[in-house]
Amino acid sequence: MNPELKSRAGFALTLVLFAVLAVFALRSGRQVYETGPLLAIGEEDGAAVFRWEGPVAAPMAHRLRAAFETAKGGTQRIIVELSSPGGALIEGRAVIGEIERMKKSHAVATRVRDGETCASMCVPIFLAGETRVAGAASRFLFHEPSSVDMITDETVNRPAFEARWEADRFFARYFERSAMDAAWRDKLRKDWKGRDVWKAGEELVAEGSGVVTELSP
Repeated sequence: MNPELKSRAGFALTLVLFAVLAVFALRSGRQVYETGPLLAIGEEDGAAVFRWEGPVAAPMAHRLRAAFETAKGGTQRIIVELSSPGGALIEGRAVIGEIERMKKSHAVATRVRDGETCASMCVPIFLAGETRVAGAASRFLFHEPSSVDMITDETVNRPAFEARWEADRFFARYFERSAMDAAWRDKLRKDWKGRDVWKAGEELVAEGSGVVTELSP
């Protein structure tokens, strides 16, 4: 085959492959919103309760927005209840954005029930609440962010300087601008380097962390 024709054929094949991948991604994205996890919606003492149980992943932010749009006219109070092992940073940012939008017109509390867990990216979401309620035996996990391969779902090992930069950026974005007590936050910055820091809801209150504003009965 003529080299020029061969080159053109290769380029055309590449374009076709990209088109196929784009269609697959579009269909997969739509499927997540159509068939993905649902948000449990309830009512408690006049407040709308939105409960998310599972990883921080799409369509969490989308579900919160839709639930709020439906409920906002019938209440002035929203409770976002969390039970999550954490998950995607990008989805977590979107969820926090939805909570900030709710706070412009409604009182928003976040809550983790007794015995349940709020880990990793769930913690910044919890911190977005104006009132932050937790059970005494609830569990919170603070740790440095990790990169996960989207195909294999395995943790990706990054150069130390890159991991440190990402951890510092995460800390600045979600903890330095939060309601955490400054002294407690400084201790956390030292303690979480290279390891998991687990805290019960009761501990967070006793230590004056500012993470939990009240314990649930």
